[in-house]
Amino acid sequence: MSLIELLIVTLVLGIVMLVVTLILTSSSHAQAKTAARASIQGACREAMSLMSTELRQAGADPKNPPAGVTAIVYGDSVTIHVRSDLNGDGVIETAEPSEDVTYSFNPTTQVITRDPGSGPSTVLANVSNMRLSYFDSSNNPLAALPLSAADAAAVHSIALSITSVGQGAQPITLSTQILLRNR
Repeated sequence: MSLIELLIVTLVLGIVMLVVTLILTSSSHAQAKTAARASIQGACREAMSLMSTELRQAGADPKNPPAGVTAIVYGDSVTIHVRSDLNGDGVIETAEPSEDVTYSFNPTTQVITRDPGSGPSTVLANVSNMRLSYFDSSNNPLAALPLSAADAAAVHSIALSITSVGQGAQPITLSTQILLRNR
């Protein structure tokens, strides 16, 4: 075996090792991006599920005769305050599980908060956008925001859209239409 043959073999092995290293590195980066996206999507779905559940229950009033719970106390494009009497005792509880909940999005801090009456806590961080839209029983949008008392009483469904972002991941937008059960 000559020196030239040895150099050629070394060069070929070096090129093969470089290609393998590049493949492994790009594969590792792709896996990290996929994991980050899955994490963001999971957190966004969890927040949307919590919000949908509590908004869907707005106005629950199992007391007989009904106490007349106001379902939507306040609503605009980034904040909604809902009430329900889940246990039917005629009293709106602010201890968990709360029957008086406010969800709010702050574009400056990029955080969605939930305030059950005892102070806000973060539901989802790294949110670039959250929008609430309100619809009557004919599915006509109620565009005048914040909602007037008459419009709040007419709300039959709520459209919720959340766009969440993370480091190195593309934005994820989830949307849902929440039909209020108690309308």
